[in-house]
Amino acid sequence: MGHTTLPLSVSWGAAATGFVGWIKRACHALELAMTVRKERRSLMELSDAGLKDLGLSRSDIEGEATRSFWDVPVDRLR
Repeated sequence: MGHTTLPLSVSWGAAATGFVGWIKRACHALELAMTVRKERRSLMELSDAGLKDLGLSRSDIEGEATRSFWDVPVDRLR
């Protein structure tokens, strides 16, 4: 799974231009990063049996949980 740091220069939808647009993109980036962080923490709370049901191992989740706050999957940027 590819990961990248959230770029604030990427436009999402019909975002405004200039400073207002930059603020909107920054808020969207922060919201997305917080959502991914919450999902990573939720995965850490699952039992090994629950992870197995998802086809994941504890080491997969520990690797994901150690990623930086801004490091989100590329497919989530769309």
